[in-house]
Amino acid sequence: MNAVVGAVSAIFHPLRRDHAERLPFKVELGPYRLAVEMREPERMLDRRRRSCINIEGQRIELRHDLQGLKLAETFLHVLVRLCHYSRGCQQGCVEEAYTHSLATGMVEFAQRNPRAWVWFNLLLHEHLPFDAHYDLAVCGAVPVPPPMPERVRVAGRHVPVRRLTRAQTGNAYGWYDFGRREVQLFEGLTGANVAIVAMHEITHALHHAQGLRVRDRERHFIRAQHKGWLDIVTRDPVTWRWLAWCMSFPAKASVA
Repeated sequence: MNAVVGAVSAIFHPLRRDHAERLPFKVELGPYRLAVEMREPERMLDRRRRSCINIEGQRIELRHDLQGLKLAETFLHVLVRLCHYSRGCQQGCVEEAYTHSLATGMVEFAQRNPRAWVWFNLLLHEHLPFDAHYDLAVCGAVPVPPPMPERVRVAGRHVPVRRLTRAQTGNAYGWYDFGRREVQLFEGLTGANVAIVAMHEITHALHHAQGLRVRDRERHFIRAQHKGWLDIVTRDPVTWRWLAWCMSFPAKASVA
């Protein structure tokens, strides 16, 4: 375990320079392959923002003075936006499309971008006020797989997570029960579907808590997803540790 932690730390610590011109990884999502760069505001596509997705320049631009949790928060916002952009999910799409676009996009990001994925989770671990150990989870340096959470923090309240039998789910892999405010997952889920379906149903819960409509504004979906998942990764370590591990090791993941 110490060797893995050392290797991960070696990846992270050189990235902590406040004014690093380029982070040593790219992000691949959908058809896009974008460099990640720290830039002064006057050199960004939009100097008013903390981050820009510059498709023509083939880069993700992050404001040069970002660090710690502000950097993690901003990078998560970029990921949410890029998930939807890379899948053609835009203004006019329905809530179900925004939900599945985020879930599949985040799982794809974790699997196609292991260096960026480790960096993001280690950045969180380094700056959260508790021992999240997200870095160990995504590297597999944990003695046993993290357990599936019994509840998820959504908008300050706990939403139960319940396993369902095939008879209860029919042909579905999972549900979000709006009446019960409950996430329900098929007990036979395995592989990449574990993280995709879990993130999908939890995102429904986030939308519900924010009062989003089936046809809502794109910025409302992005804001709700960013705010909701940021709250989970910073305040619900049991849920994020499990999901992050499932994304990293889909061949070993299961609900049972």
